[in-house]
Amino acid sequence: MNRATSIRASIILLVAFFVTVDVSAQVYFVANKERLSVNGRIIESSNLPENLPDLVPPQGFTLYSISSFPMRVEINDLTYEIWRDRIVESCETGNLSYKIQISPDLASMEIATMGSGSKEPRHQVEPPFLANSFRGDGQEIDLFINYGIPLESLYEDPNTTTEIRSEDFSVDAAFDNILVFPNETTEVNVDVRTFLSNDQGETFVERTRNIDGFSTNQMIAFPDRDLLVDTQQMQLQPGTYELLVVLEMASRQTDAVWIREIMVPDYDQTGVTLSDIMLAYSVEQAEDGVPLSTSEIIRNDLSILPAPRNLYSTELPIYLYFEIYGLTLNARGRTDYDVEITLEPKNTDRRIRRVIRSIFGKKRNREGVSVSYTENGSLREESLYQILDVSNQKTGLYTLTLVVRDNETGKESERTRGLFLERWGFPCSE
Repeated sequence: MNRATSIRASIILLVAFFVTVDVSAQVYFVANKERLSVNGRIIESSNLPENLPDLVPPQGFTLYSISSFPMRVEINDLTYEIWRDRIVESCETGNLSYKIQISPDLASMEIATMGSGSKEPRHQVEPPFLANSFRGDGQEIDLFINYGIPLESLYEDPNTTTEIRSEDFSVDAAFDNILVFPNETTEVNVDVRTFLSNDQGETFVERTRNIDGFSTNQMIAFPDRDLLVDTQQMQLQPGTYELLVVLEMASRQTDAVWIREIMVPDYDQTGVTLSDIMLAYSVEQAEDGVPLSTSEIIRNDLSILPAPRNLYSTELPIYLYFEIYGLTLNARGRTDYDVEITLEPKNTDRRIRRVIRSIFGKKRNREGVSVSYTENGSLREESLYQILDVSNQKTGLYTLTLVVRDNETGKESERTRGLFLERWGFPCSE
């Protein structure tokens, strides 16, 4: 058995387990008048909605659920989201895990488990890694694999838990409401191995990155987990590949396996062509080609903090980075092109929207975000980024669409990407 076949055999055994662990989370909620905790961690009273302690009877109650965060509980017709480190009032009323009715005199209490009548989870939690391709040198393509290593995977003892207190982190203005940890170094020992293989199991590209330490400012705190954000880059030919990302700890053979099929396009074509849309948390001009932090990458004099997952908070702006190839120069040696970016709920039919737009003009939809502008320059290739404000958008699945039209030829190029918007525990009144 060759090496590639052995790796694939190991993945077949492991992937079902790890996907199941990634999708679900065991949530224990314990509450009484003096103590509220999630999975044994006491929730600070300053983070609690003011009216929640008043609804908890003296005898308290205990809930258990296997579901994705947040566990949504309705108590006396008020809905709360229970995260791993906070409890907040919820603007959403679907996906209830439990419904609790407490008598006015606090003498009796009824807890109902929501069964098949409750809604399905709004989104499936996917492995935290995304792949983006761009034109490279010659015939090769530059592939960036952005991934997030779960905090619990970085410690030798898989049963070790880390208590993160409110005074241990700050809110960085650059990332709005993303929690950014102070710059302290932690020693770890983990290898991140990436493989690109064809359908016969032949490995074309293999990369191994050893992480023996990381700075806490490389970490991004999501509601369901803390992730160490990192990127691996490789060059390859266009084609369809099976991408494997394997986390290996020094003390055990394999900690996690992620697998996905990717299509790497050929950007050496006639006419206007778009690269992938790279989701990011920040994009800024880099000085002297030096990234602004350890987790950021450099692309065409821009320092980019790539996103390892397509999950965003409605309180967090979305950064997009993309490249345009094959623009046409006019008689004056200038390009002329239109850029249109739309973020719409997934159930929006793009064909219908285009018909409406052709009749009534470019008007922003009642739901979603739309940005359009005209650019010109002296280069056939352009590197651009855009910031989308989603603060007024509802939660749920969205489709991100990027269209570039070359006004010299009338040709268009289009890219789409799925996104999920979530509220990260901010009160409905804010």
